Amino acid sequence: MKRALVHSAILAAIALVSGPAEGQTPSRSPEEVAADVLRADSLHDWRLLLALAHPEALRNYREDQVRMLKSEDFPGMADMAPCLRKYHRSLLDSVFRVPTPDSLSRVAPDTVFARVQRFFARQRGPRAPIDSLLPTRAILGHVVADDSTVYVIFEERYARRPLPDWPERRPQVMTFRLYRGGWRTMLDPDLGSGLGPVMFEGGDCP
Repeated sequence: MKRALVHSAILAAIALVSGPAEGQTPSRSPEEVAADVLRADSLHDWRLLLALAHPEALRNYREDQVRMLKSEDFPGMADMAPCLRKYHRSLLDSVFRVPTPDSLSRVAPDTVFARVQRFFARQRGPRAPIDSLLPTRAILGHVVADDSTVYVIFEERYARRPLPDWPERRPQVMTFRLYRGGWRTMLDPDLGSGLGPVMFEGGDCP
């Protein structure tokens, strides 16, 4: 009986995230999905964020990590080059658990995202000061680009500005694309990657 209930719950969760079949009108509006995405990002619920992400967004995420790790030139940061190379090495070893950037390019995109987010989840202490500066976010509406793409506009409001010249209010745009009959986030702007400085601060660089 318990196994049947668990199976039913999993099927219900998959149906909620996946939405209707291709060719049908999505059962949830872009604003509703965007609210879930912003909530997941604010609560650092990376599993929900992963479930709501478009596959292309996850591929792009993996490519960004590979590109960063392959970087050998650090314009304007020559003095820190040895430190940054050491930092990249530590990411490969402790976060991605692969020997080279090329190896990472062959890891499944959702696995790459999950490994980074699991690392972030262990940084509860260091990320607390960053969280204290996060804004409130209000969804304003969406604009249709074409049959498979919409842009959701939301406004950020900062009670505490991170920098003196930082605006108290600013608009932001999220891209959503249809996938299996439902709207999926393209992980912009910077969803799931806003805690990168925590990783660097936790390294051995002076």
